[in-house]
Amino acid sequence: MSRSTGVLEAALARWEHFGRPGLPDGGFHVSRLPGQSCRGLYRNGSNRPVYRPDGHILSWSPAPGGRHVAIQTAPRADEDGTLVVVDTILGVTAAFDDVHCRYDPMCWDGPTLLTLAARGRLSTTVDVTTGTIREEALPDGRWRHFTGGPNGLSTRSRPGGRTQIVRTDGRVVVAEAEAVRRVAPFAELVIVQDGSGLRAIDPSSGGRRWEWHAPDVNDLVFAASESHVLVAGTRRGRSVLIELHHGKPLREVHPADERGSLRVGGVSFDESRFHVLIESPTRPPELVGFDELPCGSPDPDPADGAVTRWISITADDDVELSVAVTAPVGVTGPRPTILTVYGGFGVSALPDFEPTVPTWLESGGTHAVAQVRGGGEHGRGWRIAGYGRHKRRAVDDLACIARGLVAKGVTRPELLVIAGASHGGVLAAACGLGAPGICAGVVSTAAPLDLTALDAHPLGSHWRAEFGADGEDDDSLRSLSPLHRARSLTSPDGVPKFLGIVLGDDSRVAECDTVRTVEAIRAVGADARVWICADAGHGHNHLDVAHRLGLAVLEFAAYAIGGRRPNDDAAE
Repeated sequence: MSRSTGVLEAALARWEHFGRPGLPDGGFHVSRLPGQSCRGLYRNGSNRPVYRPDGHILSWSPAPGGRHVAIQTAPRADEDGTLVVVDTILGVTAAFDDVHCRYDPMCWDGPTLLTLAARGRLSTTVDVTTGTIREEALPDGRWRHFTGGPNGLSTRSRPGGRTQIVRTDGRVVVAEAEAVRRVAPFAELVIVQDGSGLRAIDPSSGGRRWEWHAPDVNDLVFAASESHVLVAGTRRGRSVLIELHHGKPLREVHPADERGSLRVGGVSFDESRFHVLIESPTRPPELVGFDELPCGSPDPDPADGAVTRWISITADDDVELSVAVTAPVGVTGPRPTILTVYGGFGVSALPDFEPTVPTWLESGGTHAVAQVRGGGEHGRGWRIAGYGRHKRRAVDDLACIARGLVAKGVTRPELLVIAGASHGGVLAAACGLGAPGICAGVVSTAAPLDLTALDAHPLGSHWRAEFGADGEDDDSLRSLSPLHRARSLTSPDGVPKFLGIVLGDDSRVAECDTVRTVEAIRAVGADARVWICADAGHGHNHLDVAHRLGLAVLEFAAYAIGGRRPNDDAAE
C-alpha cells in the first residue's frame, strides 16, 4: 500500500459523509443524515430533526396517529438505555430515567405505552399524558410485549419449553410455538414469526388462517400492509425479497445492479407502500420503494469503479464455500486483501456498505467477505455445522477460504489480513494463530478470546452454547481458544502481526482476554499490540468513534503487509 495515513484518513472521511437512512414507520424515520455524526428522529420528507440526542437511539416506536414517539436512548455506547417520549406536536421530550431498557419491544394502546424494564423482569406501563408509571413483576421466563389484538400480546419463553403467546391484559394463552421472534398486526389478525417462517392467527382464539415456511431463508424480517406481506431474508448466501398474499408467494426478487448483488438491510410498510433499504460495498445505503428496486443482471465487464464477484472454494471436506470479493474493475494479479468473517449465531455475512471498504479499494486493495459454517447464509444445516462442538469447522472453513484466495491468485499470504469483530474476532484470531504463515496480519475486535472462561465477560453466558462450552470438555475448547493457541506458540516464525481492539464502553466483552492474548504473542517475540477505542460500544457508535475504529483497522492492515507502522498513541 502506497498511501499515507493522512490520505487514508481523508478518503475514509469522504466515504463516511454518506448518511444512513432509516426505514419509515408511522410517518417518521430514525436516520443519520449525510454529514451528521449520530442518528436522529425525523418526519418523512423532512431533514429537520424532531429529536436528536447527544447519545444513542437504541430503538423507537411511534404511537398511532404520530402524536408521540417512544425512544430508548443511552448517553454512552453501552447498550443499556432509558426511556424518553417525544411529543411531536409540541416538541417536548419527557424523560423516564427510572425505566431501564435494552432494545425491548414497545407497543401502544392509545396514550399508554407498554414495554419491559430491568432487563425484562418488569412489565412497565407509561401513561404519556400524565407521566404515570405502573410496574408489574413478571413470572419466570423471558417476556416480550408486542402490538396486536385488542390490547396487545406478549410472549413468554422458558428453557426447555415452548414459547407461549398470551394476551397482555389477561395472561390467557392464545397460541404456542417452538420460538417466537416477532408478533405484528395484520388487518384483524396478527403475524407470528417463529423459527422457520410466518403464520397468521386470530389474536382472540389463536386460530390459524395461513402459514408460510421457508427453511432455506434465514435472517428473516417482514413488513405487512392490510393484505400483503413483504419478506426479506438470505437465501443461498444472497439477499432475497418475497411478496406474500394469503401466505402464498406472489413474486420473488433478487436485488442487483451492474456491480453485483445488493444487500437488503430491512423492509417496512408506511404511507401506503413497501420500503426497502439496499446497499453494496461501494453503493451507500439507499431507501427505495419495492416496485423501484434494481433487479438487473450484474455487468460482467463494467467500464469503471469496483465490482463484487462471488468465488467458490472447496473446503477440506468437499463442501463448497463462498466468498464475496470486491475489487476495482480491471484488477489482475495478487493484491493486498482484507478478508472479513463473522460465522456465528446464524447471522449471515453479506457484502454491505462499510466506508473502510471503498477506502481500501481506492488505496489499491481488495476486500473479501467469507461465508463459513456457523453463519446463516445457507439455512439451518449450514448454521448447525459450525455451532457448538462443531465450532472448529467454522475456523477450518476460514482457513480454507484464505488458502483458496491465494490459490486463485486473488492475494498472497504476505498480502492478506484477516479481520473479525465479536464472534468473528474469535474466528479470525483462532485461524491466524492456529495456522502460522496463512496471513500477514490479524485484527480481532471486541472478542472473547479465552473460550474456557467465557463467564468472565458481561454477556459470556450467552456465548457458552455457541462455542460448545456447555458439556464440551476443556481440552477441546482449549485447543480452539485463541488465547491458548497464542500460549502454545514456540517461535515468532510465521506468526501474523496481531492487533487486538478493545472497545472502551463494551457492555458484552471485557478486555482481559485481548490483553492476555497479546502478551502471549509478544512473549515469543512476535508483533502484537492492544488498541483501546475510547467511547466505543458493542452496538451503535457515533460516526467519530466509527472513524477512529475504521482508520485503526486500515492503518494496521497497511502496516501488516509491509507499510509504515501506524501511530501508537492509543496503544498499550
